[in-house]
Amino acid sequence: MLTLTLIIGFLLLGFIGLYFGAKFAIIGLERIANRFGISHLLVGLTILAIGTSLPEISVSIMGGIDKLTGIDTTIDGIVIGNKIGSFLTQITLILGILGVSQAIMVSKWELRREGPMLFFSVFIFLIFAIDGVLSRIEGIMMIIIYIAYLLIIIWSEKKIAKARMDIQNLEKERLQPQDLEIIETPLKTSSLRKEIGIFLIGLFILLVGAEITLLSAHSLAKELYIPENVIGILIVGVGTSLPELIADLTAIRRRSCGLAIGDILGSNICDILLATGSGVLIIDFNVTPILLLFDIPMLLIGLSIAFFFLWSQKKLKQWEAALLIGFYGFYVVLKLMFFQI
Repeated sequence: MLTLTLIIGFLLLGFIGLYFGAKFAIIGLERIANRFGISHLLVGLTILAIGTSLPEISVSIMGGIDKLTGIDTTIDGIVIGNKIGSFLTQITLILGILGVSQAIMVSKWELRREGPMLFFSVFIFLIFAIDGVLSRIEGIMMIIIYIAYLLIIIWSEKKIAKARMDIQNLEKERLQPQDLEIIETPLKTSSLRKEIGIFLIGLFILLVGAEITLLSAHSLAKELYIPENVIGILIVGVGTSLPELIADLTAIRRRSCGLAIGDILGSNICDILLATGSGVLIIDFNVTPILLLFDIPMLLIGLSIAFFFLWSQKKLKQWEAALLIGFYGFYVVLKLMFFQI
C-alpha cells in the first residue's frame, strides 16, 4: 500500500512538472519571439498551438530516450497510448466539460479547415501503425506532414488578416482625423538572458516531469498488473491533457470560445503527428494490436460524434456536451472490462 501511494505521489509530481514546465517554456518563447519582432500571428499559430502539446511531446521524446538507452525497453504502450488517450480525452471529455459549463459556438471556417485534418491525422497514424511498428521514416513523415499543415494554416490566417485589414482601412476613411490618434503605451523591457533562462528552466522542468511521469506510470502498471497501454491511455493521457483543460476553461471564462475550440482541434493534430513523430524519430515504437482494433476505432467514433455536433448548428449544446462525457465514460468501462490486451 505504501509503495502504491509513493508511485501515485510521484506520478502526480510528474504531472505538476509537465504543467509548470510547459507554462514557463511558453512564457520564455513568447517573450523571445516578441523581442525579435516575430508577428503575433506566427507566435499564436506556432508557440501557443504547440505549447499546450509540450507535455505529450516531452513524454514521446523522453520515452524514446529511455527505450534507446535501455532504461525502459517496454515503454511503447505508455508512449503510444498517451497520444491516443490524450486525443480521445480532449475531443470527448474535455470538450464535454467545456460545453457543459456553457454553450460553445464555433466558426464554420475553422471546422472546414481543422476538421478534415483531424481525421486525416488519425488515418495517417493508423496506416503507419497497421504493421504494428512506427519506424523512424514514418516519424519523419509525420513531422513533415505537420509542418506542411502548419504552413498552410499560417498562409490562410495571413489571408484572413489581410482581408480584415482592408475592411478596417475602408472604415478608417469614414472617420474623423482625431479618431485615428495613436495612444502610446509604455513597453516593458526585460533582459534577453532572463527570457532565455525562463525558457530553459521550463524545458528542464518539462523533461524531468516527463521522465518522472513515465517511470511512475511504468511502476504503476507493474504494481496493479495492468497493461501499459491502459495506463498510457487512461492515466497519462488524461494527465497530459490537463494543460489544455486549464487553458480552455480560462478562455471560456473570458468568452473566447473560438480560442478554446481552436486549441482542442489544433492540439490534437499536433499530438498525433508532431508529438508521436518526435519520439519515433529517436527509435521505433511498437503498437499494441488492441490499440488498432479497439482504441483507434473508438477514437474515430468519438471524433465523428463531436464533429457532427459542432457542424450541425455551429455550436455545442449542453446536452450534446453531456453525451460526449458519457461516451468517454462508456469507452473507459469497455476498455477496463474487455479490451485491455
